[in-house]
Amino acid sequence: MSGGRYVVDTNIALYLLGGNETVIQLLSDKGLHLSVITRMELLSFPGMVRSELPRIHAFLDAWPVEDLHSRIEEEAIRLRSAYRLKLPDSIIAATASHVGIPLVTADKAMLRLGDEIEVLRFEPKG
Repeated sequence: MSGGRYVVDTNIALYLLGGNETVIQLLSDKGLHLSVITRMELLSFPGMVRSELPRIHAFLDAWPVEDLHSRIEEEAIRLRSAYRLKLPDSIIAATASHVGIPLVTADKAMLRLGDEIEVLRFEPKG
């Protein structure tokens, strides 16, 4: 994965925030994009400690966050229906489709989108 831009799924954002060296190295020189769903999930993560909020906000401020609008909404509805994705996953995938760049995820279910959206799957060790 040299150069380029990627939409990162929430699980990848969590790996980055958690300091996963493999993910950090893979994405260190990339332009990352986030879905508003990833923003919402990060800021409402169960068990999050308030002291983590400044770091999460700094992460979110470092990358463009694509808002939910009618084109992404329509694509998310179509993807959810066609591929039986969870609603947040369909919105994140629709964001990648709308922006026109690959999606990086650790979610196997997203591989179903391979004919429509370039999906790069990170497989965590252990």
